[in-house]
Amino acid sequence: MTVPGLSLRRLVVRRFGRTVLDIAELDIAEGGLAVLTGGSASGKTTLAAALAGSLACEGQVRVAGRPLDGSPSHRRRRLTAAVRDGERVTGCTVEEALRLAAGGTARLQVAFDALPQIGSRRRLDCGLLSGGEQQLLQVAAAWAAAPEVLVLDSPTVGLAADAASTVTELARQHAADGGTVLWLEQDGRVAPAAPLASLVRGRLAPAAVSSPASG
Repeated sequence: MTVPGLSLRRLVVRRFGRTVLDIAELDIAEGGLAVLTGGSASGKTTLAAALAGSLACEGQVRVAGRPLDGSPSHRRRRLTAAVRDGERVTGCTVEEALRLAAGGTARLQVAFDALPQIGSRRRLDCGLLSGGEQQLLQVAAAWAAAPEVLVLDSPTVGLAADAASTVTELARQHAADGGTVLWLEQDGRVAPAAPLASLVRGRLAPAAVSSPASG
């Protein structure tokens, strides 16, 4: 029996006494790129934040068959998430942030080469980046960490076409290299693959019919 790259069982997030996310079951194959679509307030960012460990949750999260637990740094080596509208990266330069994320892997230079919008600002303090540049930095840092599972929360929204295309290719490359990618997207037409399912009010529903983006 093949072990999924990412497996969720009864993943529940409650806020102020109300259930805002309830994923009964979700499996994504190793080397797979799975897309979940959902509109505003559907639970996409809540799911990404819960997987990243920044939101308390109940239930079971397994990466390659093993529970996702331990210290935050240990969790990030196994699963890394770029959460839309998350905390801004501050207090270091762009290069320092990416170097820390990459941990000495070859992906540091690849990220700079692939994303010149970030590479040209490598010595700039992260706090001075625009909103779009911060978004690119968070995606680049998550990818550069080379985790077993990469979670991307609406990663191309608001980006220029060339930057959005590069982000899509990085996600596809991560899956091609054997990693698992969970892509959360509002518009399935711009997703890099046909949606696996939709999020509706924090619960999974059948995928809306749409065509994946080309390129």
